[in-house]
This record gives sequence, C-alpha cells and structure tokens, in this order.
Amino acid sequence: MLLNYIKIAIRNLMRQKMFSIINITGLACGLAVCILILLWVQDEYNYDRFHENSDRIYRVVFNYLSNGAERQHWRTPTPLAPAIKDQYPDIENAVCFYSEGMVLVAVGEKAIRFQPGYTMPELFDIFNFDFLYGDPATALNNPESIVLSRETAHTLFGQENPMGKVIDVNRQHNMTVTGVFDDLPTNSHLQFDFLVLMPIMSDITGYPADEWGDFGYNTFVLLKEGAGTTQTENDINAFMDELIPELGRKFYLQPLVDIHLYNLNGSIGAMLYVYIFSSIAIFILLMACINFMNLSTVRSVKRAREIGVRKIAGAKRNQLRAQFIGESLLMSFLSLIFALGIAELLTPFFNDITGKDIGLSALSGTLALLVIGITTITGLVAGIYPAFLLSSFKPLEALKGDRKGSMSTFRKALVIFQFALATTLIFCTIVMVRQLRYAQTYDLGFSRENVLYLPLNVSYVEKLESMKQELMQIPEISSVTATSSKLGLGPKWSIGVGKWEGNEDAEMSLPIITGDKDFLNTFGLSMVKGEFHRKNSYEEDEPFGYVLNESAVRLTGLEDPIGKQFADGIIIGVVQDFNFWSIHNPLQPLGILAIPEWDNYIAIKFNTQDLDEFLAKVETVSQKFAPTFPFEYSFLDSDYEMSYYREVQLSRLLQGFSVLAILISCLGLFGMASFMTQQRTKEIGIRKVLGATVSGITFLLTKNFSKWVVISIVIALPVAWFLMQKWLENFAYKTPINFWIFLLSGFFSLFIAIATVSFHSIATAMSSPAKALKYE
Repeated sequence: MLLNYIKIAIRNLMRQKMFSIINITGLACGLAVCILILLWVQDEYNYDRFHENSDRIYRVVFNYLSNGAERQHWRTPTPLAPAIKDQYPDIENAVCFYSEGMVLVAVGEKAIRFQPGYTMPELFDIFNFDFLYGDPATALNNPESIVLSRETAHTLFGQENPMGKVIDVNRQHNMTVTGVFDDLPTNSHLQFDFLVLMPIMSDITGYPADEWGDFGYNTFVLLKEGAGTTQTENDINAFMDELIPELGRKFYLQPLVDIHLYNLNGSIGAMLYVYIFSSIAIFILLMACINFMNLSTVRSVKRAREIGVRKIAGAKRNQLRAQFIGESLLMSFLSLIFALGIAELLTPFFNDITGKDIGLSALSGTLALLVIGITTITGLVAGIYPAFLLSSFKPLEALKGDRKGSMSTFRKALVIFQFALATTLIFCTIVMVRQLRYAQTYDLGFSRENVLYLPLNVSYVEKLESMKQELMQIPEISSVTATSSKLGLGPKWSIGVGKWEGNEDAEMSLPIITGDKDFLNTFGLSMVKGEFHRKNSYEEDEPFGYVLNESAVRLTGLEDPIGKQFADGIIIGVVQDFNFWSIHNPLQPLGILAIPEWDNYIAIKFNTQDLDEFLAKVETVSQKFAPTFPFEYSFLDSDYEMSYYREVQLSRLLQGFSVLAILISCLGLFGMASFMTQQRTKEIGIRKVLGATVSGITFLLTKNFSKWVVISIVIALPVAWFLMQKWLENFAYKTPINFWIFLLSGFFSLFIAIATVSFHSIATAMSSPAKALKYE
C-alpha cells in the first residue's frame, strides 16, 4: 500500500501541474524566508556567547539621575577593575577596556588606520581569543607590546610571520608584535583590530588612564562559579560610596550576553527585531500553509471518486488520513529542497540588507534539526485538515463526485486571514518608509549638508590654526572648525553640573560639545544672546566660558544667564536650540566649550558639485600638514543617515517580505480562482449563449473574492495602525499616519487580488461557449 500511496501521490502531482507548482512554490518561499530568518536569529542570539565563560561575564554599569529622570550608563573609571579584582570573594577577575576612533599603524611605507583596543593583560583570562601566534598569558606583559588580529597582520605583513616585528603606532610609539589572534566573530560587541595596554591610550588620545573621576571606560568582571550578582553589586556600591561619597550613582552588573539584545535597564533593545523578524517568518510560513490547505480542500472534488473506491474496497479512515498527510509531507519536503536553493540565491541580498555575513553552512546541528522539524510540522499542519475532510466523505456521495461548497466558510476565513497579513505588511512598509524619509530630511536646527569631517591626528593638532587658514584659501570652503562630535550623532562628553548661580538643590546632566570660534558659521547656528567664544582656549587662571543652548538655560531657571556662575566657569552666551541627536531623542540641554584637547574632528563647510576636484584640494592641504598620515574623510549627511541603520534594515526587509507575502497570497488566490472557475465552466457557457458579456462574467467570478479581500482589509488596517503607533514611539519626532495611507494600503491589496482573479476569469469568459458546454 505504501508504494501505491507514493505512486498515486506522484500521479496527482503530475496530473495537476499548476496546483502542484503553486503549492510547492508557495511552501518553498515560506520555508526559504523561515531558513534565512532562523540563520539571522541564531546570529543575533549568539552574540558574545562564543566565549567559554560568557554566562559568568558581566559589564559594570550604573543608574543615575539626569535632569529629574533616572538613566543608565555603561562607562566606569579605569582604576575600578584593578581595585575590585582581588578585593571581593565572588570576583574571579576584572579588566578595563576601551575602543573608540581609528589609529594610524605604519610598517615602513605602508600606513593604514585601524581600530584600537586599549586594555589590560587580564583581558585574555576573561574572554576567549584563539591565538595563531604568541601566548595569551604573556602577550601583553610588556608596555610596548601590541597584539594584532589575523586580518590586521595579513594587511600589514602578508603571509609573513609578524612575531617580533616593530610597528609604528600613531607616529608616537614603536610597538613590538607579541601575538596574533584569530579575527573575532561578527556577532561580538567587542570589535577591534589590535590591542595595546591602557597607558598607551593616554599618549594617543590625551585621555587620562588612571583617574577615578573619568567615567569613560568599560569594566568587565568574571564571577566565580556559582556566584550571584547581588552580593557583588552591593560590594561595588559600598566601595564607590566610600571612595566618592558624593557620587550618587548605583552600580549593577549587566550580563555580557544581554549587551547586544537588551537595553541597560533590561528593556528590549535589539531583541525587539528578533521578535519582529521571527513573527514575520512565522506569518509568511503560515500563509504558505494556508495556500496548501485551501487548494487541497477545493481539490477534494477531483479526488472524491478515488476516495469512494478506496472506501468500498475496505479502506479505513485512518488509512486515508495517513495517505493524505503523507502526500502533504512529501510536498513539504519537496518544497524544502527548493527552499534551500532559493535561500542560497537570496543569501547575498539578505546579507546586504541585514549587514550580516551568514550562509547555509551555518545550517547544521540543532538549527538543521529545527528546520526539518518546521518542515514536518508544516506538512502536518497543512495536510491535517484536508486529510480529515477528504476521509470523511461517504462512499456513495464520493462516487457521485459532487462536493461543491464543502466548508466554504473555512476557506473564506483562510483567505481573509492571508490577505489581512499581506495588507498589514503593506501598511507597515509605507509608514516605515515615510518615517525614514521624514527622519533623514527633518530640520535638526543646523546645516548638515555639504559638511566634510576629517579625523584629527597628531600632526593636525600641532598646526591646526595654520591648517585652517590654508583650507580657507580653497574657494569652495566657506568655514572650518574643530569640534569633538559629529552633530546629529550625539555628543562625546557629558558632565554633571551641581551648581549655578541661585541653585541650591537641583542637578543637571549636561552633554558637552567642543567648538572653536568658527563653530557657528560652519553649522549655520545663531546666538540668542551673549557671545560664542572670546578665543579658542582658556588659560588655567581664567574660568571656563560656557555657551548653553536655550533648553539648558530654561532648566537652570536663570532669566538673565550671561555672566552668571555655572559649574566651574561662567555663562558667556546662549545659542539657539538644535537637535544634536537623531530624532529618536527630543531636544536636550547642551553646553559648548572651547577646549582644543577635547577636539576629535575638523569640520569643513563647502559649496561645490565637483566633489572629486574639491577632495583633491583638501587632500593636498592634508598631506602638507600631515604627510605621514593617510587622508581620511566622511560626509556628515551620510553619517547621519547611518544613525537609522536599524530602521533602514527593518524597512528594507519589510519591503521584501511584503512582496513575498503578496506573491504567496496571489498564488493561493490564483489557484483557488482557477479551480472554482473550472467548476463553473458549463454555467459560463450557458450564460454566454444567453447573451452575457465578458465584463459581466468577469465581475461575477471576481465579486466573491473581492468581498473576502475587503473584509481582510477592514480587519488588517486597525491592527497595522496599532503596530505602527507602537513603533513610532521610538522617535521623539514622527510623521503622522494620514488617512490616505489606509486608503492606499487597502486599494493596493484589493487591486492585487482583483488583478490576480481577473487574469483567469477573463480568459475563461472569452472562451468559446461551445467548448464550455462540451466540458466534462
């Protein structure tokens, strides 16, 4: 019987090619999306889990009050790690780590900028690094040691063994290569190209490496086996309260494996996208199952006589159910084979959208078993209803071969659900695309177009004023300034301000941006009152001159702030409000200081369409003042757009999923329309003989499907609106969800449905009445 079942299954697949292609294609598309999403989810979920002791590694973070609200931060002082490492029984080890910016690394004539990692030797005792050369136990024992990643070593030395080679770091230090580690996985939140000890950082960046008041570094602790976090958190808080009683910060431990997926306060961060993508994969797979269930159900008429014959021959219901579920599983695994091919073809595009580097090679072990399980469950779920329906036919009725209208309500419900999902995706895609365009064109209060950023290096700093004057000789340049941050991407610094004139109890957390006297002109800002900066630096015996924005002044409550005492200086000016973050955040207080030691960039305002010629002129000036440093630059508007990377990812994926959802829905609708039109072939022939027009017959065949789609639209739009309202809560400034978005989403779904059904309906309506009357 098994061979007979297989033979019958293959015959049915071959006999009804169109329905077989639709079913297999729909399931294959659904499974392909499911496979890609599973690979993506696996990569996201496994962030930092490749470390052997990942379940015992924590980052020290803290809560603090900022402008009346509780906030969290992940930066701690450098001395914290060595201070607590041997002091508390539950801490097995601790290390400080810092990695920001790019540093020039030179070997002979070859000079390339790489991302540094500043740390302590204990890093290798806490985290796992696969060393290709050298010993992790001794690699950073020497102050002049440098440890390279495999890619960095290959870039600098090719296939040559780099051990013992001398490298020039930032034109300041000659470092000896003492180790090479294998490149870190992309799903690691620690990313760097080389490692040196913390004291080197002070020389390169100018930041202190041993001050308790400088909260700018990561502290990681490795807890002992079985140790809980509560006691360690209490110990760290008691230690800091004794060391700095006035600090007012509560420290706690954040698990290493939560850093990427969750926010500091434990709320969902990137994990939200895991849930979203997983839900979309499930929905698309469910839509493919709905197609199969619908088509298998409406095809029951074709197999009624087969069922009747089998029942008369003694077939039991369980045997018939096993047959049809087996056929469903066969089709499901055929779809899986095609799905793997589709996934392989789509992987480059998927990686381009998500920024990942995943492939089907990662589909092994537990994940492979999961895919097989999903395929099996898909076959069972998709086939179980048709199996029970078909096996329930009574022999005499089955032999008559007439089961029209069987469970039509159920089929309608499935189509409604299917198109509701497609409509929801269409609506969400439109809203997301609009919000991203709104974010990228939103007026932040400053000019970000035609602003070129050059990263500051040692040579620039030493001759900054001369370099600015030479750059101003380029006709296309209107202004040049030195600053600490890229506007629109947030400030680099923040200070706690506990005193200003007339203040007794309030406290302010004030983000700080540095800028010299040309800062206003470069970014098109205006002063409200006072002056910007009297000069570009301050002598030790002269108080700092703070330029506050309007929001900061409102927070102080000062009516006439100019000349008033503020923190360790005085207020010399008030600048108009502008949003120095992306529009995820509302306007916030801001202070601007002229501290050259804190500057990180040269910002150049230019006006030209010929970027190649302009960049060549800037490079000439750059090479004149820093001939040993490579010329590097970025454009502010491009950098700002990258701050919406996650949203762009989601939007592009939703667009792709929407197209796929519509395709799967149309495949199912086309199959159902084709089958139901075949059932009405004689009726159509009679109607044409009696004078019915092509348009009239087409309308007759499409109106029922249209009603189902309209119902799905009515159900989908409120759900989609709710989802987008929740998503838009991530933005302080957002585009409204206008009524026309509802109309466009509904119209598009209805148009696609009608076009799909009409394609076959028009062909049937235009056929010869004589052929229709001879049908069957």
